[in-house]
Amino acid sequence: MSRENEMKADRLDRIYAALYFLVGYGFIYTFSSGKFGRNLAIFTAAYIAAVLSYHLKKGKKLTTESVFWAAVVAGIGIPGAFWSIMPFLQVLALMAAAAYWTLAASGSLLGEGKTSQWIFFDLWNAGIFVPFSNFGCQLRVLLGRETQEASEGAIPEARNATNGVTEGETHTGAAHPEEAAGAAPRSGRGKYAAGVVCGLVLTVPVMMIVLPLLSSADAGFEAALNNLGFYLSEHFLVTFLRIMFSLPVSAYLFGLAYGGINGRGTGHIHKEKVRQAGQRARLLPDLAFYIVLGIVCLVYLAFIWMQAGYLFSAFAGIRPETFTYAEYARRGFFELCAISVCNLFFLLCAGLFSERRAEENPGLRAANTALSALTLLLIATAMSKLGMYIDVYGLTVNRILPMVFMIWMAVVYAAFIIRQKVRFPMVKICIMTGAVLFVLLCVIPVEDCVYAYNVWARSLGLIQ
Repeated sequence: MSRENEMKADRLDRIYAALYFLVGYGFIYTFSSGKFGRNLAIFTAAYIAAVLSYHLKKGKKLTTESVFWAAVVAGIGIPGAFWSIMPFLQVLALMAAAAYWTLAASGSLLGEGKTSQWIFFDLWNAGIFVPFSNFGCQLRVLLGRETQEASEGAIPEARNATNGVTEGETHTGAAHPEEAAGAAPRSGRGKYAAGVVCGLVLTVPVMMIVLPLLSSADAGFEAALNNLGFYLSEHFLVTFLRIMFSLPVSAYLFGLAYGGINGRGTGHIHKEKVRQAGQRARLLPDLAFYIVLGIVCLVYLAFIWMQAGYLFSAFAGIRPETFTYAEYARRGFFELCAISVCNLFFLLCAGLFSERRAEENPGLRAANTALSALTLLLIATAMSKLGMYIDVYGLTVNRILPMVFMIWMAVVYAAFIIRQKVRFPMVKICIMTGAVLFVLLCVIPVEDCVYAYNVWARSLGLIQ
């Protein structure tokens, strides 16, 4: 067995392996009962407490990275009990952030335990590799199977060639006293578990005899027993199904935490191999990207030149006569959002597949800067049109969401321009900025703020 896959567990691991059954059940209960928002908030707080306590008791220290992502998880999940303007997206983001934070809390992120350009590989590790490679660890830890695996590697070494006698055996063939002492706890645990199961099984026929006699002896007990039977008939099946579905969920969640803490299954992705694969992917000549990015920039310049009056009139607060405010704001807005995303894809492809890296390629850096600057200009025109629409008709949730997205895209492109001259953790800053903006949309009661602003602005005659 490789060192990475070796299982190590102690009494604390067994306690949390059992506790994670409750965490898994809480997850299923959250999605299968009423009052989803309240249950989601409670489950989020419980999950944070379980992960934090497990990691701290296993000797993992709190880091700035861990605290930040724990705050992100809390900021996404807990406000759901009070308000939400994007419930589906909020749940998906919560799952991704919780898995990523669990791996960050153990210091198992690829970028020296911190958020980095490896974040997409870290998310793949947190969501797939680590939990599924440790999927059976919960049951094996509870049953004490890791002790057996750890001792398997030592058996061959215990042989002594002299006299053909195994170390730890006496000449009479008896096992060494330490081996006997080591085997006793496993045997004791097995007998204890068998005794518990046997006792529960024998309880059933006993209760079938005792309970009817007690119910016939007392009317109050009979009524209570009937009420219990009605409750069980109503809720037993639902509870049973929840328990069944919670078993794989608890195995997944415990596998993620246990694997991160013990570094088990976290080595599937090797940074050096990824770098070598990236180097082999640099097959296209630099000139090809100069031409592509140059032509795209010329097309954008021609578009801006031809539509200058239409695009930039919003900066002066002037609406073209042929458009209403709504038509002017909406026309081309979502197309410009799509263009900004596509341009980011073009820039990433140029950085990944060009013959030389951007640090060694001044021509590519100039093309990246030009395309990023033009995209920023298009983002600014889209935001100015939407801003003028808000000035006239006020706020709505559907106006705030795209505005926040465009703000984040502006941060990304500004960072990309600076990155062409100065080396800094661009990916980390962009990802954390996006996380903060998303959490603000979750924490702030956006609908209430929109209503309050519109009432105030309308009372002053600022909006129609």
